[in-house]
Amino acid sequence: MKMRFVCTNSSSGKYSDYSETSSTVKTIVSGMTSVANTLRQRMKREEDVSSSLSSPSSLKLRNGNPAMTVKMLENRIADEFRLKEYLWTGDIDVDLFSLKCVFTDPTLSFTGLETFRDNLESLQPSLRRIAPEGKRRVELRECGKDEDSDDVVVAKWRMVGNLQLPWRPKIDIQGETRFQFRRERVDDIEEEEEERERKRGEEEENETCLRVVSYRETWSETASEALWQLVTPFAHEKE
Repeated sequence: MKMRFVCTNSSSGKYSDYSETSSTVKTIVSGMTSVANTLRQRMKREEDVSSSLSSPSSLKLRNGNPAMTVKMLENRIADEFRLKEYLWTGDIDVDLFSLKCVFTDPTLSFTGLETFRDNLESLQPSLRRIAPEGKRRVELRECGKDEDSDDVVVAKWRMVGNLQLPWRPKIDIQGETRFQFRRERVDDIEEEEEERERKRGEEEENETCLRVVSYRETWSETASEALWQLVTPFAHEKE
């Protein structure tokens, strides 16, 4: 007998975050991420040797297309969900994030755009296999500037996927992501906070851009409930 497990407590308006997740779940997810990153780095080294490529440190991180206005930032964040479905694909717009952005979800918290990109790239091969196009979707419910904060864009979303695993689990998670941003130099040269404050309003728009410095993702489910969805068989309806 197959079991159905889909959480729907998002209607209460409450979201679980990193501080509420047990240390056991954090350790499990951190360990899985470390294994995936180790395998990816090993494969990358083998590919670099076989193709005589330069070292990974020479790979380009930016694409040279920063967001210059709040509206542009809002629209491109929305595209991350609607067009790229990055929650499933790991395809992120690196130009939107500060190099030292802090990334937090209910299971992980770390600093650095490069680490975020590496974590997503490590998961991409597995995600493409178990959640192919047509078996997954991302619904963007809302996306816009936070009414109570001048420097935050809030996105509310739902990710659903019928995973191509032997026990056919279904992932159905609703969440909210807060993108806190600030104006930075386009060239990524860091400045002290006092210097930024002094120059604010003096710099030309084409010399600075808006970048996300804090990415905070919360879920309608607890992290334990979300992990349970991965191991619970689901009775799919016939397609």
